[in-house]
Amino acid sequence: MGMGSGEATELAYSDIPFMHWGIITKHNFREELARYVPRKRWDPLSSSEIVLYDEATGQAIRIGKRRGHFSYISPVRGLRPQGVGARPRDVFREIAEGADYAIFVTLDDAPSDSAFSVKPVMMDVRDYKAVTIINRFPAMVRHIDDEVEQRVRELVEDEFTRIAFGINLVTFPINYAETLSDVAYPDLVALLKSMNTAIRLSVEESMKRGVEIVPVYPFFNIGPMAGGSQPRLHSQVYIDLNHDGHGVFMENVLLAFSEHSKRGYCYLCTTRHDGRIVYENTTWVVWATLSPRRNFHLRLASKRHVQRVTDLDAAEVMGLADALIVISKALDAVGVDRNRNVLIYSNPYGYKSEFHLFIDVIPFERVGGIEILDTCRVARVAPEDVAGKLREVIKEKRITSVEE
Repeated sequence: MGMGSGEATELAYSDIPFMHWGIITKHNFREELARYVPRKRWDPLSSSEIVLYDEATGQAIRIGKRRGHFSYISPVRGLRPQGVGARPRDVFREIAEGADYAIFVTLDDAPSDSAFSVKPVMMDVRDYKAVTIINRFPAMVRHIDDEVEQRVRELVEDEFTRIAFGINLVTFPINYAETLSDVAYPDLVALLKSMNTAIRLSVEESMKRGVEIVPVYPFFNIGPMAGGSQPRLHSQVYIDLNHDGHGVFMENVLLAFSEHSKRGYCYLCTTRHDGRIVYENTTWVVWATLSPRRNFHLRLASKRHVQRVTDLDAAEVMGLADALIVISKALDAVGVDRNRNVLIYSNPYGYKSEFHLFIDVIPFERVGGIEILDTCRVARVAPEDVAGKLREVIKEKRITSVEE
């Protein structure tokens, strides 16, 4: 059992409710629940098979993977605590105090339990700065008993549909904060370290179990309009273990980096973002992107050529925490909606393709038909004006580096 501030009380395996923590057992599964098993469904009209070709013979090589649009269909997500009225209850406080069950993967950046654990515990963890747990209401199945798995597959799977296998992580600071503007710098550093260690451990264990390709999607949903069901600041990570491909946006990113590499350069290492840099410190640069997905869409990249978030060293993690806090305060100061998504793009584990880690900060906005119909955006604010306004407010409000 992992470390803690006190003794841990364990929930019996036979008492785990259906799909809590992504667990399906012979005790909690009934055939009428098959429709509630999380599934990964590829859209037949906007996805296609990935086919490789032998350079010598031109022969097609089918690898059993797709690219395009897919959905994780997981009704258990609807059971997430929503609270009463406009403000949900803080379930993370109950977990931290040892008043509710959780599966702890990391305590700060130290390993606690396996990413595939089936042992939820109640444990007081308030002596730590940040912890990473398995999401109790996930979009994916993490464990399924061998004796029921085949029957579940028969009930769920078809040509475009698979049981959605994967690990959903949640990392939160012990000290309460709601946004990147009010979180304490040491707490955000601790959160990022805890998250990164949990990702690394999860990927390593997945690969030991035979999963060779692992797309990893870390993100923050900040505010209810951006998908945050909990008021306390927290990050999430979707680790896809289906081994069946990736989405259309990731495919476009991989193709873009591949194109740059063939031309002998990395775009993020060489571009200067002329007139659009908002903020930079010793390890990160932040700029207003030329092709915004929302107004005031900001992009961050590490100055060192780093492929994955788990490749960041200690100084880069501290620099990232600094940059996120500074730009969050600047966006607040110019009146940008405080509901925001922070999306971290890493090279999928097992891929040999070229990549440079980058992060998008995207404020919530209502969008129109063309923006849903295709991958495009009609922006109302020029990127140069976004950068100018944010640089000005950083200077006027004296929003300075918080790095220690």
